[in-house]
This record gives sequence, structure tokens and C-alpha cells, in this order.
Amino acid sequence: MNPDIALIRHFVAGTGEPVPFDANPLARLLGGRLLQADPAAGRLVLSFEPPAVFVQGAGVLQGGAIGAMLDFAATFAAMLALPDGQSLATSSLTTTFLRAAPAGRYLATGRVEKRGRRLVVATASLAPHGSPEPVAIATAVMPVIASGPD
Repeated sequence: MNPDIALIRHFVAGTGEPVPFDANPLARLLGGRLLQADPAAGRLVLSFEPPAVFVQGAGVLQGGAIGAMLDFAATFAAMLALPDGQSLATSSLTTTFLRAAPAGRYLATGRVEKRGRRLVVATASLAPHGSPEPVAIATAVMPVIASGPD
């Protein structure tokens, strides 16, 4: 089984306490944690606290790191409802940067917009912790793929 899906299922079945990403090296490096998951609504909330290595000279986060956090949120939301034997791969991620993203803690919210047998479309937003205003939003298109033997 995809280790990210295993982590999500463990979180959903657990106590609701935040769970650090321990299955994904990039998410771990970005300081990722699972905070909330609502499988029925196709919604998931993650937190990130990127270290200084992702901060550019102007004191803002590098765009690729922002894109990665949005991709994690959208993909993890889509993984909430996958049956055994299935996984996802992001085939496109359209990101819109709305304002500068200063260093700090962020909340990323992912939502499934449409789930078909072969394709999932999900959206994500990334906002500084404590702020309702996102710094970036994204739409992800993900084909459903076989994940191989469990």
C-alpha cells in the first residue's frame, strides 16, 4: 500500500491528535502534520512549517515549496476515499500565487471537487496559521492508478 495512504488511514482511525508525516521525506522536511480529516466531505487539513532552506533572499517562501504543500493537501484529500488497491498521481497542478508567503507556519486545506472512477479533481489553499487569507491556491487533476499488491 502507498505509505501516504497508510498514514492517512491510520490518522482517520486514530484519536484525532495531529500526526507528523513520517512516510514522506519531502513532507517531513517541510514540517508537515495531519491535523483534520473528514472522509465524507473529502476535506483534509495539514500544517507545515518550512525551515529556512525554503526561504528566499526576500524573506519569502520559494514557490516550489508552496506548490508542494498545495499538492500534498489536494492529493491527501483525494486519497481519503480510495479503496484498497488504488492510488493517485498528480497529472496537473495549476497554482495561483495570491501574495508573498513569509516564513512561518501554514495551514493547507484540500478538498475533493469531483471524484470519478478514473479521475479525481481536488483543490487546495495555503494560508499562514491564524490568517483566513490564502497566499496561494491550486487545482489538481489526478488519475486513479493501481497501487500494486498490498
